[in-house]
Amino acid sequence: MRDAINKIGDAIDGVVNRRTRNQEVENAMREINDFLANQRPQLPDRPELPGAPEFQRQQVTVRDDNQLGQLANDKLAGERVAAESAINTRIENQNRDLNTARDNAQHSAREQKESLAENTERAAQHINNDSLRRGLARSSIAVNRQADLAQNAANQAQAIAGNMHRQIEQIDNDIAALESQRAQAIADFNVTHAARLTQTIHQLRTEQDRAVRDAAAFNNNVAELERRAEIERQDRESALYQRELDILQRENQITGTNASTETFNKMVQVLLTLSPTDARRQVMENPIFKENLTPQQFYRLFNQFAR
Repeated sequence: MRDAINKIGDAIDGVVNRRTRNQEVENAMREINDFLANQRPQLPDRPELPGAPEFQRQQVTVRDDNQLGQLANDKLAGERVAAESAINTRIENQNRDLNTARDNAQHSAREQKESLAENTERAAQHINNDSLRRGLARSSIAVNRQADLAQNAANQAQAIAGNMHRQIEQIDNDIAALESQRAQAIADFNVTHAARLTQTIHQLRTEQDRAVRDAAAFNNNVAELERRAEIERQDRESALYQRELDILQRENQITGTNASTETFNKMVQVLLTLSPTDARRQVMENPIFKENLTPQQFYRLFNQFAR
């Protein structure tokens, strides 16, 4: 019974001892790794030059057909206003002239009637005076002469009135036709304006298409300039970084022998803290030793701990 208990105790002690040794190995390898990390040269930070310039792009407002039509209407709005104003002014001037002609015809007829009346009155007086002088005042001759004079005056007055009425009728017809002339002038303008509108829309669309092509070409050129500038900036950064690396490499070549000796000494120091068995296993199985020592140094380490 006591032997069994002793064996169990020995087994427990072996397990505890193995755990302790494993922890020692882990601590030793961590110490070597920390040492190597401090020994490795720190790479310089990559230089960051100012970013490549960014150029302003050209922007073109692209309008659809409805918007182009509205823009064309806006551009020609002044023409419509001017044309309608000119038509209205012409019609109003014609209307004013016709009304003036109407007034003149009436005034002329009144003057002719007044002149006829005056001439007729003088002629009648002349007939009376002549009849009295000849002693024919109550004769049929005098009466007939007065009758002929009156009839002639009546005929002339009728002719004056008829002529005036014909003139006024023609003038009234011309005045009435003015609205038709106005409507026809506006209709003719609308036909011309529609053609102008179509032409203007086509012109605006052509100009817009050309502006879009020009802007695209300009923006492509700008993008190419920016791309080249960015490549040049990256090349300059790479050249500066490579120069820093070259300087670091030369410094490491100068200090490399001393650093390698310090690494060998540190590894020996740490391996001596381990049991011979654990030290031998680490040298034979852990690549950290071979990777960080020269072949001669690793051979020396192998002879010391792994033979």
